[in-house]
Amino acid sequence: MKTLFITAGDITVASSRMRAYWVAEHLQGADVVPFSKLSQTKLSHYDAAVWQKVLDPDIMRATPHVRHYYDACDPSWWWEPEFIKTAVEMVTAVVCSSSGLASDFVQWLSNASLNRITSIEVRPIPDRLNLAHFSLQRQHTAVSPVRLIWFGHAANRVALIGALANLERLAANGHKIELTIMDNAPHDPVKWTNYFPIYHVPWSLEKENEILASHDIAILPPYPGSWGWVKSNNKQLTAAACGLVATYDIGYNDLAHYVENAASREAFARDGIKKIKADYDVRLSAQEWQVLLSEGSEWL
Repeated sequence: MKTLFITAGDITVASSRMRAYWVAEHLQGADVVPFSKLSQTKLSHYDAAVWQKVLDPDIMRATPHVRHYYDACDPSWWWEPEFIKTAVEMVTAVVCSSSGLASDFVQWLSNASLNRITSIEVRPIPDRLNLAHFSLQRQHTAVSPVRLIWFGHAANRVALIGALANLERLAANGHKIELTIMDNAPHDPVKWTNYFPIYHVPWSLEKENEILASHDIAILPPYPGSWGWVKSNNKQLTAAACGLVATYDIGYNDLAHYVENAASREAFARDGIKKIKADYDVRLSAQEWQVLLSEGSEWL
């Protein structure tokens, strides 16, 4: 079986990397092409097409012999409900990057007016990691200052504001900390506080593991509101794979404990790496796709 993953971006885009490029390395007969270069590819030569975040109903309609799958990473149906309805009518199944996103999609389907898509197969396949990419892990020892890091797209720095009060409180109570922000806009520094130093470094796929593994704690507060409920946990996974204490919705006392206690950081990190290896190896995603693609051929 030949499968083409059609991605929203190149391998530097986290969702495309974790849900297509890395998956395809372990899925026999799979290729990957960014949507921007799809016109250079003969889609008709494939048995199945996985549309990762992006969709094109015209192309789908023109290739009816290809089984189309929608790999949803964001709740696009919030903003383009009619467009998503049109495209989803032509897919074999829908895969979502989190259980929250899958639940939201199913709820949206139940309110849709088209009977065909209310019975479509919907299942979560989480973001997972190519473990070979993460050759370095933090070895936690007593250090001063304790190095904190946030990383992602600069447009999402807003999420970090949710952790600011706890970080300022740490500094006010005498904890020596510093914060690194690793994203695509190091030229645009934040000026939110004078309680602790903030450093900016550019994100790159080549340097991601090295930079993360030189820090102690990843500060990754959830996105606000319903957006946070449907988002993938891929930042927590990435930080955990680098041996960091990967915080999410953590209170001040717990955060202070990890800042103070290197042994607790080390224990947290070892547990995190163990879970990554058990549950978030991208080869598991390839296996789940193999099952879904095989089932899809039987549904025809």
